[in-house]
Formats: sequence, C-alpha cells, structure tokens
Amino acid sequence: MIRFTKVDESRNMKRFYILYPVYDTLLDGVYAVVSEYGRIGRTGRTFIKLFTDHKSAVSYYNHCISKRIYHGYSRN
Repeated sequence: MIRFTKVDESRNMKRFYILYPVYDTLLDGVYAVVSEYGRIGRTGRTFIKLFTDHKSAVSYYNHCISKRIYHGYSRN
C-alpha cells in the first residue's frame, strides 16, 4: 500500500490518496488496481479498475504513482 498526502493550509487543502498493490481477482485472468482518495479526516471514495492482463494493470499502477507525484502529493 502506498499512501500520498497533499496539504496546503493557505488553500484549505488536505487530501489523501492510497494505492493498493495490483492483485489477481477471483475471476480468471482479471487483475485489479484499487485506489482510495478523499479529504484527510473523512471517509474516502474507493475506485476499482479491472484489467485483462497483469502488464496493463502494472502500467496503470505506475501511471497513478507518477501522476500523484506530478500533482504535488508527497509519499508517506
């Protein structure tokens, strides 16, 4: 599990983003990338994206990590 946070007190911004590792689902050949995001101190939203092959799932997982870093999130 990788946790990112972004805090900017001047803009009242306190966000989190959690990315869970790629895992094989109970369905044959289906892989899932699960992320959770929201405001720190609140219940977050969960997003599940399914893929038919492991390579695509890992590619999306790495894309999510680089996107959070690009948008100013710090890794915790």
